[in-house]
Amino acid sequence: MIISLFLITFSLLINYLEEWLKVIDNSFIAFNSFVELLFGFLKYIFFGILLIIGILTLLSLRGTYFLERIRYSKEEKLEDSPMTKPRLILGTCYIVMAFGILFDWFTYFLIVVLDPLPDRLIFNFIQLPYTINLFDLNRISDISQIIYPYMKTIYYIVALFSFGAILDIVISIWHIINAQKSVRKHFIYLIGGIVGGILVGFTTCLPLFL
Repeated sequence: MIISLFLITFSLLINYLEEWLKVIDNSFIAFNSFVELLFGFLKYIFFGILLIIGILTLLSLRGTYFLERIRYSKEEKLEDSPMTKPRLILGTCYIVMAFGILFDWFTYFLIVVLDPLPDRLIFNFIQLPYTINLFDLNRISDISQIIYPYMKTIYYIVALFSFGAILDIVISIWHIINAQKSVRKHFIYLIGGIVGGILVGFTTCLPLFL
């Protein structure tokens, strides 16, 4: 009688745990689907940010044209001004990068250039039970190869931070070039973006844009 009761209780407990595991597993799957959809939008948002920054940078040259003419002699060309040339180059580069992200060729370029760099070091600090080694995710070029939903969830969370690091670097560089006052704060943000990119990986989010 006691043994039967124990077996029934054990069976109910197993069924209860299985139901909870299914709920958790479905939650991971739902989150993964959301992030995949989100990155579909983030690609165009990133394109818009780069394009707007590039256009605003070029348009700002018109506002500084007359100030530059007052500061420098009339015989000196505007493009020879040390203040104008960096903004012209920066604005043009951001517009080119924007369309490169939109049409994927710049994304492939970044993946090829940045892939040899050691990154995603954060996986070294995440310890999971059993024999699961998250650092193995670094060797996965195709995200669909990830079998377990929770591992894909971890990858997507790291990818979101990766996108944040890239965005931080892009905006910090723009602020440094266009800053009228002290740039110390923006240099701190730039260094933070670089350190964050090393930890979570600069290329972690890029395949999700393709």
